[in-house]
Amino acid sequence: MPSDVISLLDADPDFADGLDPATRERARADGRTRVQRLSQGAWDAAAAMEPEVHHRGFLIFEGLLTREVEVLGRRCCELLGPGDVIRPWQWDPEGSHVQAEIGWEVLEPTRLAVLDASLIQRVAPYPQVGVELFSRGIRRAHALAVALAISHHQRVDERLHLTLWHLAERWGRVTTDGVVVPLPLTHERLAMLVGAHRPSVTTAMGELVRDGAISRRDGGEWVLHGMPPERLRHHRLAAALT
Repeated sequence: MPSDVISLLDADPDFADGLDPATRERARADGRTRVQRLSQGAWDAAAAMEPEVHHRGFLIFEGLLTREVEVLGRRCCELLGPGDVIRPWQWDPEGSHVQAEIGWEVLEPTRLAVLDASLIQRVAPYPQVGVELFSRGIRRAHALAVALAISHHQRVDERLHLTLWHLAERWGRVTTDGVVVPLPLTHERLAMLVGAHRPSVTTAMGELVRDGAISRRDGGEWVLHGMPPERLRHHRLAAALT
């Protein structure tokens, strides 16, 4: 298979769940689609739209992106990685009357599977694939809702601690030193994630380091120590730390 083409089932094996072996092979062949590659730096998402093929969006299957949203001078950001489905060029004016500026940045070299009308038609005989695509949107909405709830905590240090554990749920890995969050999270980016000013984040992160709750490796990775906060006892990493 050419390097610029991939099957959805190879990009993400979860799309094969519930399919018997014979059906899985047919779905793998029917699920082939083109790949777009993104280099690090700002991404002009609008230029990625391909109207001649009725472009529906992308499935990220490798890499890391941020979506930055600015309203009246205040910004927030969302981290996106493998498994996320995005339609980055569309802003729904009927869904919100608040004008927002959207920006995208590629933090790590990224590969996207193109979701166009032809692909959707070919995978229609496999409803499990459509259900899995739909579930990606639900999971992303849930993650955003959790991030919104965290942003309502009054103390910046608490918001940061909860946010790092929230990110660790998806990206963290357990080591002998603690739970490593292998993301390029500068103080500026953390400020956008938790809804605070960068100087406040710097002060709060210093407090968390002094308290032994977190540390930072030379490569910039944050390390979480101890157990998740009490309100996150359901956290999947809690069992791995006991």
